[in-house]
Amino acid sequence: MLKLVALITAKPDISRAQFIAHYETTHAPLVQCLLPMIAEYRRSYVDTSAPSGTQPLSLGFDVMTELWFEDQDALDAFWERLRAPEVIAQIRADEAHFLVSEATQLFQVDEYASD
Repeated sequence: MLKLVALITAKPDISRAQFIAHYETTHAPLVQCLLPMIAEYRRSYVDTSAPSGTQPLSLGFDVMTELWFEDQDALDAFWERLRAPEVIAQIRADEAHFLVSEATQLFQVDEYASD
């Protein structure tokens, strides 16, 4: 499968709990509805709490989102659909509620698994 990773930053004026709640209950369902060619969609939220005696983490992003696609045709369909003005407008409108769109880093990765 092909994979994209997005590093996403929360708006500074919302709590971690608010960020996660909005992403999980509103944004993720919207993305799945608008972009059904995504085969798997996972979100891993950074826990910035520090173990005793250490500095809190400051990575510059709050969630790592992973998107898998069955094949190149599905990934191409994803990019094509994102170029549709009505699709990107809905996504950006929702993003304005909880994340910093211009800080998002989206890239394709080659994934290797150990047996």
